[in-house]
Parts: sequence; C-alpha cells; structure tokens
Amino acid sequence: MPESRESSLMLKNFLPYRLVNLAQNVSEKFAEVYQSEFNLTTPEWRILVHLAEHDDRNNGNGKRDLVDNSAKNNDTAERVEAADKSERVERTEKSETTKRAVVNEIVEKNKSTEPTGISAKELTILASMDKSTVSRAVKLMLDKGYLIKQLDENDKRASVLALTQQGKKLYQTIAPKALAWEADLLDVLSASEYRDLMRIIDKLDNRLA
Repeated sequence: MPESRESSLMLKNFLPYRLVNLAQNVSEKFAEVYQSEFNLTTPEWRILVHLAEHDDRNNGNGKRDLVDNSAKNNDTAERVEAADKSERVERTEKSETTKRAVVNEIVEKNKSTEPTGISAKELTILASMDKSTVSRAVKLMLDKGYLIKQLDENDKRASVLALTQQGKKLYQTIAPKALAWEADLLDVLSASEYRDLMRIIDKLDNRLA
C-alpha cells in the first residue's frame, strides 16, 4: 500500500474510480472492432468468445493456438509478448473461482457423452451478464445464424447453445483483429511494465476473490 494517502477522497487518486473509467474506455474503444464491421453487441461478442473457447477445449485446442497463429509474421519479441498474454489469461481465469467451477462442471458433464454446448444459465456466469441480457443476445445470434440450440445430452429437459459453422467462421475472423487491437493498446508499455501490470491485476483480483 502507498506510504501516504490523502485524507479526503480525490477521484483522480481513487483506484476504484480510475479502474472503472479505464475499463469503460477500453470496452468502448475495443467494441469498435466487432460493432462497426460485424454488427455485434457487447453481449453477443462475449457469448461468441465463450462458446468458441468451449469448442476449442473440447477439440483439444487452447487459447495459445490463437495467439501463436496471430504472431506468425511478427518478430521474436512479439511472439514472447503474445505468450505472456496467454499465460496472463490463464492466471486470471484461475483467480475467478466461480467461473472456474462452472468450467469444471461443463468439462465433467461432457466426459459422459459427446461434447455438447453451454447452457444460457452457464453463460450468465461465464460472461458476467444477467439472465435477460444473455437471453436477448442469444435470440439475436440465433436469428443471425451464429448459434444453434439443441437438447443437452446429459439432461433431456435442458437445452445448450453451440456455435454454427457460420458462428465459428465469424469468431476466427474477429479474433486476430481483437489481438491486433490489444497489441496496439499495449504498445505503450515495455515488456517489464506489462509483466508488472499483469502481476498487479492478478494480485488485486485474488484480493477480491
């Protein structure tokens, strides 16, 4: 903790305020990647990513594959930095206890049958969105042909969501653009500053877990 603190609350020095503002600015700027060209809302983008990652896990692929593919034409330093980003994602996921539990539950459920999909209820937890927001986004994506709803092989009373081939193609098109946007944002940081930032984020994340 800093050695000295102001006795009165100053927003420019108040961490919660600064973090919320930064997160909002990043979210708004990044949204241009998938909104203008692909006409996706933020909830649709989150659902697309979570279902794509779920599909990757079931097919034995991981996030690192995506990062590695995007770095093929970059120099060695960029490849190392991309790997650091992938490791940071994995560390952050480990600190999110509730989300980890949901992922584990999905994995265990899929062991008994062929891999299925993710329920809308599970998506509300994974994507940190309320039920109504997820429902609206799912309807939009079903209408656009990005999602398919099918019976859960482990529970015939429930249904799960999965990406269609069109949805997978959309994700594969947007993902490299998303990584390029992230790389451009982080270009202002040195490699050591980036590692320090990730460590600090992880430490604060764990503090709140």
